[in-house]
Amino acid sequence: RALLEDLELPPGTRCSFVFEFKVNADEVRCLLERFRVRRLSVIPEEDGAGRQATDWNSLPDTNLHMLCLRSCTDQIVRSFLASSPRLQGLQVVDSRLLGDPGIQAGNLTSLSLTGVVTMPDEQFSRLIASCLNLRSLYIAKCHVSNITVTLPQLELLSVTHCRQLTDHCATELLNPVSNPALRFVDLTEDRGLMSPVVAHPGLEIAWLMHCPQLTDQAVAHMFQNCPSLTAANLVQSSIESALICSPALRTLELTTSQKLTDTAVTQLLQHCPNLSFLDVGHCCQLLEPKFAHPVLETILLSFCVNLRESAIVGLFANCPSLRYVELAVCMFDMTRFQRECNPKCQVVVNFDF
Repeated sequence: RALLEDLELPPGTRCSFVFEFKVNADEVRCLLERFRVRRLSVIPEEDGAGRQATDWNSLPDTNLHMLCLRSCTDQIVRSFLASSPRLQGLQVVDSRLLGDPGIQAGNLTSLSLTGVVTMPDEQFSRLIASCLNLRSLYIAKCHVSNITVTLPQLELLSVTHCRQLTDHCATELLNPVSNPALRFVDLTEDRGLMSPVVAHPGLEIAWLMHCPQLTDQAVAHMFQNCPSLTAANLVQSSIESALICSPALRTLELTTSQKLTDTAVTQLLQHCPNLSFLDVGHCCQLLEPKFAHPVLETILLSFCVNLRESAIVGLFANCPSLRYVELAVCMFDMTRFQRECNPKCQVVVNFDF
């Protein structure tokens, strides 16, 4: 606070402030009047009884473009939004939202709701529906199970760490009729998901990390029905023998998928002709998959403890484009391949655990 009191900036300087301590309405009002603030992150101060101050309604008009509000109420969100007509991005974190916080479409293109556990699904859906211009939507650590998102311009959708999210809800979120512009989806740590239908012609990147109940059928269906998919992350999945067939796929991460079989890896290399990066580290069921691919450049095989030496011999013989290979804790002399491989390929044998 003392540093802020003495702070002087040239007139018209655009600036950002992040407060890691609680501030009251008077301090925020003074800040907005003194400086041309474009980005602001605040934790509103509570009074001695634990109730938040009631004088947030008199905030001056601002030029805020990005706003992060932590541990606040509906009233404070409404006050900031009423004074911020140019706002483009809003983050609400660990806040006690019960009713309508007054979010309107305006210029808002990015909305993030994290740890908002008091708001029912219906209110989530109404709030999102009021922001028709959103291009990115982040929902994390919220108790949502069946929300509705229908946004014609939405390109990025992230609904993570929402363990109550249902297959039906995930299917509807990824419906191209509801969200036709969608390109990136992140459903990481939505541990209740088992068989969502992921079928979107424009989807390019899919992250479904730490979804341990996803079925082989759901994964195979996603790759078959997302023809634009170029990158997928299925870290710590329960994939066993899913047929991964994707003409556009370039990057695939399957590390710590403990049930992954030789057949699944052999087939994905046959049916993903443009794959250049593959991570199957810590996949302990792999024994002797057939590593054969004309354009594969990078493969990570660390901690594939049951992998046979003959599989690695085949890898170097049948993957002519290799540039980087990572090995660790394999039950054979891994350094052999450092000595014998093509000098254009870097082989990293990791003994530093």
